Amino acid sequence: MKRILCFLCTLLTVCIFITVLPVIAGEYDDYDDLDDTAVFFKRDKEADVPVIMYHLVTEKSKYIGKYGITPAELEADLKFLKDNGYKTVVMGDLINFVQRGKRLPKKPIVLTFDDGNTGDLNYVLPLLEKYKMKAVFSVIGEAADKFTAQREKNPNAKFPNLTWPQIQEMHDSGRCEIQSHGYDLHGRGGSGIRSGESTQNYHARLRTDLQKLQTLCHEYLDFTPTTFTYPLGVISKEAQAVLEEIGFEATLSCQEGMNRVKQGDPKCLFRLKRSNRPSGKPIGVLLEALE
Repeated sequence: MKRILCFLCTLLTVCIFITVLPVIAGEYDDYDDLDDTAVFFKRDKEADVPVIMYHLVTEKSKYIGKYGITPAELEADLKFLKDNGYKTVVMGDLINFVQRGKRLPKKPIVLTFDDGNTGDLNYVLPLLEKYKMKAVFSVIGEAADKFTAQREKNPNAKFPNLTWPQIQEMHDSGRCEIQSHGYDLHGRGGSGIRSGESTQNYHARLRTDLQKLQTLCHEYLDFTPTTFTYPLGVISKEAQAVLEEIGFEATLSCQEGMNRVKQGDPKCLFRLKRSNRPSGKPIGVLLEALE
């Protein structure tokens, strides 16, 4: 009789666990920063993650087009994501998922903004706060240095790119993850190896440029970027050794497509694909094309 009672108790416990499990899982879905080590229910080891690439968010019609959208278009995108159950994550979340086994939400998506334009602060950040979302911002070090110096001379002037105090404001918001777009690679044809350039000289040039921005981010933000966003979409296979040496754990390309990230596979975080968001092509259309 005692054995029968023990068996029945065990069976009852299992039944209760199975019944409560979906409720527990649903409850945890609301916590974006949950540490997975405290979660005992089964988690996915792989995930499909779309990455959307934005550049300029502006109200000036002359800049609206392939790489520029209006604040209203961005808000429509964020509303679509919220209404359709998507959860915004940043590169740190992907890195933690792949390398440290932490969880991702059911429908993760990464929103990236290149170049560090002033529209990021004026339009993007307020919308992220309104919809309680987060995004990745890849800044250009040379532009930040240039306009920081100019603003010190003329505090009331308007500039196309963010200054370091403005980048710091975004970083401190908790909605913006600052990543590297190189210090001064845009004006030099991107981060690719040049014709006739030796691998040794290329590595030295790339190392100097990237490390300069890493140092500046550490000084201004007390944060060192973990992701490199290829300027102009130019990729050289020779760059990988330098990127890993500096400590980058992921890179973002301009190639379009869906990303499949897998726990325990750090290589899947390099050359992540991104879908460009031009004006007139809502995010729902981009996501449908990736399915």
